Amino acid sequence: MSKAKIAIMNNMCKSGISTFQVYALLANQCGGFNKLNYDPRDLYNQIANMRREIPENVGRALNFLEEMAAKDKSLYYQELRATDGRLLNLFWCDGLCRENYELFGDVVAFEATYNQNKYKCPFVVFTGVNHHNQIVVFAACLVTDETDETYIWVLQQFLEAMNGRAPSFVIIDGARAMKNAIEKVFPGTHHKLCAWHLLLNATTNMCSPRFTSKFKDCMLGNYEIPVFRSKWKTLVEEFGVEEKEWLNKIYEKRRSWATCYIRGKFFAGFRTTARVCIY
Repeated sequence: MSKAKIAIMNNMCKSGISTFQVYALLANQCGGFNKLNYDPRDLYNQIANMRREIPENVGRALNFLEEMAAKDKSLYYQELRATDGRLLNLFWCDGLCRENYELFGDVVAFEATYNQNKYKCPFVVFTGVNHHNQIVVFAACLVTDETDETYIWVLQQFLEAMNGRAPSFVIIDGARAMKNAIEKVFPGTHHKLCAWHLLLNATTNMCSPRFTSKFKDCMLGNYEIPVFRSKWKTLVEEFGVEEKEWLNKIYEKRRSWATCYIRGKFFAGFRTTARVCIY
């Protein structure tokens, strides 16, 4: 991002405009989302870099974890600091989280949420489901950016906390840094893309409710692979989007989202990272 764009972004954020709205406004100024040379994740990272640290709250958080660790010998937490002493990342999971993972950790949903805390830091949460199909939390982490290095550190802490056992399957939102970290730290783990995020991206990039509906059918339909390929070809030809870059990239990743390619793999009923109903 140019210094001028960063200045505009900061002014809009100070005025109470949400990060997504800032991104949309910057895209509008440039003539469309495809004209930007950065994505929303880069915007969040830039904001995270600009935020001011509040040392006293960092101290309170660490003191709280120390007190909890004295009561719960199985609690695991780790911090990462910058060379100047600033807290960059904070990872933790208690004894119950680790027990749940031991029992139900075959499938893990891995997601970062935004704007849910006053520091505007992404909050990363690892969740799964138990034998009653109830959500259980395995671990959580606050991070100040979403780079490959940050997510590699997060997953390394997760692996350490869970005694070196990686999940068999993970569901992610498709962020490049998250995918790269999983491939490096969990090389034997199969990952699936979040259906909700895929549909949201289809709506944003294609700007056609009819296209999104037919894309959803291709994604969730219980077809054989030849039928899926035929439907995909018909979809592309019907809307004349053979040269659409986003669509071609998504098709290259079809083994991570199309039902016909992931049939037979156990994802514990997860279609989305947040278990959002999309039917």
